[in-house]
Amino acid sequence: MADMVGTNRHAAVEARGLKRSYRGVASQELHILRGLDLRVEEGEAVAIVGASGSGKSTLLHLLGALDRPTAGSVRIGGTDVAELDEQGAAALRNDRIGFVFQFHHLLSDFSAIENAMMPALIRGEDPAAARKRAADLLHRVGLGDRFDHKPQELSGGEQQRVAVARALVNRPLVVLADEPTGNLDATLCEEVQDALFELRDRQRVALVVVTHNHEVASRAERVLRLTGGVLEDV
Repeated sequence: MADMVGTNRHAAVEARGLKRSYRGVASQELHILRGLDLRVEEGEAVAIVGASGSGKSTLLHLLGALDRPTAGSVRIGGTDVAELDEQGAAALRNDRIGFVFQFHHLLSDFSAIENAMMPALIRGEDPAAARKRAADLLHRVGLGDRFDHKPQELSGGEQQRVAVARALVNRPLVVLADEPTGNLDATLCEEVQDALFELRDRQRVALVVVTHNHEVASRAERVLRLTGGVLEDV
């Protein structure tokens, strides 16, 4: 079982006894997560590996308040996600969680800087302040000359680096990354992982990254394997 650090301080993200089941064919119950425990401290990077279909994306969706567990609890910075209604969960996601997915999900009608500043605008921030912070992040991921480019004018690695900047623009408590380099070749993969871990170090944000890439996993402080619905130390 993954190590549960004893402390009175709130973790960035904590799951206890997490279970998730689905109804399959002929109403057969499929148990994906089976009482999983995880604690990630502020500023800590944890990589989660495991076979395809083991439930890694399901786990990230639960940690990111995108789905509700069958049993167990998820806390973000001490806030119990189960106590939030849909509006409260949406606010938590935008304010305290950054997401980076395998596909960038950038808005095609908006420029790189507009995409990067979008979460801050949704939160109601002053546009000038949001743009300034997004510009700083884009500079830091090597896109200082790409502010006005739309997604279709950027390479795959550039698009994903915009997504990394977007994930960090609200200074979240935790970033959840689901195969962030899975759709890229080796060179672009290195660009994106450098951007992700360098910004994580600078902002001291917790990072949970699901990956099949051993090089990406090796940059985390801890590597855990999801197998049989629970996490084990690697």
